[in-house]
Amino acid sequence: MFDSSGLTEELLAVYRTLLQKPELGRGSRLSELAAELHQTENETARDLQTLRELGFLVPSWIEGVEYPLDPSLTFGRLAARRQQEIEALSNELRSDQLAADRFTADLANFLVQRTTRDVEILEGRALANQRMQRFKPKKSIWGINQADRVVNMDPHVLPDRPHLERGIEIRYLYSEAFWKRPGAPEFVHLLTSLGGTVRIAPSVPFRLVIFDDESAVMGIDPDDHTVGAVVHHSRAVVRLAMELFLSMWDRAMDPLNEERWAKEGGINAQEAEFLRLLVHGATDEQVARKLGVSMRTVRRIAAKLSEQVGASGRFELGVRGGSAGVGGLAPVPGSGW
Repeated sequence: MFDSSGLTEELLAVYRTLLQKPELGRGSRLSELAAELHQTENETARDLQTLRELGFLVPSWIEGVEYPLDPSLTFGRLAARRQQEIEALSNELRSDQLAADRFTADLANFLVQRTTRDVEILEGRALANQRMQRFKPKKSIWGINQADRVVNMDPHVLPDRPHLERGIEIRYLYSEAFWKRPGAPEFVHLLTSLGGTVRIAPSVPFRLVIFDDESAVMGIDPDDHTVGAVVHHSRAVVRLAMELFLSMWDRAMDPLNEERWAKEGGINAQEAEFLRLLVHGATDEQVARKLGVSMRTVRRIAAKLSEQVGASGRFELGVRGGSAGVGGLAPVPGSGW
């Protein structure tokens, strides 16, 4: 029962015998003590040495004689020593726990810092705009832009002008609705005259700006850019953003070289995109956002196409529009949709 303290049953047997027969504590009577314990003399001598180390045996004032201390004293000392060992172990455990906590905290801090570097959340349009101004691209700016209102802009204060003058490649992709806004053609001519490139797609999914091949900025809420933006620095996310951009870019058209995007007897690219979104179950609100047009324009397109194929409702128009070549509604070659 005291094995953890080093006091085995064999040692207790020796101690008990000496307590009961203290005369056997004389060194000259080692053989008698061994016989009493049914041990060899070497085994008994070894046990006696252990009891001395534990403080259970002390020498007497008579030379060659040692006696066992009273059990209340010996076990009290043993308990005190064990308590010290327990306290020392507790201190070691606390120290280890503190070290483990520091290690865990350092790792968590590293992960948080890494996450912070990989993702920036910019709540509100003002904060997002401030962050955009701090980007210092070295190679390129690629942007998917929705059809915002276009205003007359002084060529000398064009925000992209300093980038273009430094040789930064700028590619902007807009929806067809943007090209139809007042001032849009003038803006595109100005940007291209400075070295930028603009292409037009029937619709765009959301705002996206890629700086070099290192950062991708997109809206927190794709349906409401005023909520703010998220800046991704993760290589995986940036790569996905670049693949999306290039896929749309390759299918888009140069508005300065393509005068018409429709085929005689068919439909234009915007109308083809309307049908594609309709077939995929988009609501009128989603169609309006992706095309960059008003709800009134969406209803006008729907009415025109329905009349063209004799569809009596939205569902029937979607079904007919999803069938290639039905009613002359096949998408125009070159529109990419």
